[in-house]
Amino acid sequence: MKSFTTTVLVLFLFLSAGFAQKTGDPKKKLFADFPNTVEISKQTLKNLFTAIPGQKVNVPFNEKFIFKGQVMSNEVKYANLQSMIVRSENSGGTLFQLSKIINKDNSVSYTGRIINPDALEVFEIKNDMADNYSLQKISLDKILQDCSY
Repeated sequence: MKSFTTTVLVLFLFLSAGFAQKTGDPKKKLFADFPNTVEISKQTLKNLFTAIPGQKVNVPFNEKFIFKGQVMSNEVKYANLQSMIVRSENSGGTLFQLSKIINKDNSVSYTGRIINPDALEVFEIKNDMADNYSLQKISLDKILQDCSY
């Protein structure tokens, strides 16, 4: 009888642990109200690199999408690379990471993303052949495999 009770208790613990892992907070569509593509001015990106850590900034991607936050870091990593991180004031945990790269021909290019660990999507900075920049929404459920089972 004692071994039966122990077996049932162990089985119950394993099952409850499995359900506990799957019942965590589901990821949300934090950027659902924004279009899949948002054009960005190169001047907007360039101006951000004058901000200092602790400074509050407003990044106007367009008239409806203004990223408001505090600069967490802004560092020159190498002679040709400067990177910064801005944490959003509006949605907890959302970060805007931006890097400025000085290419061998002395032209400047930008790369970065807006991410939140609780979001189902991210925005990534893309550059087209005409040197125009935009934020492209990427759905994480199309990229990442569900490993919860």
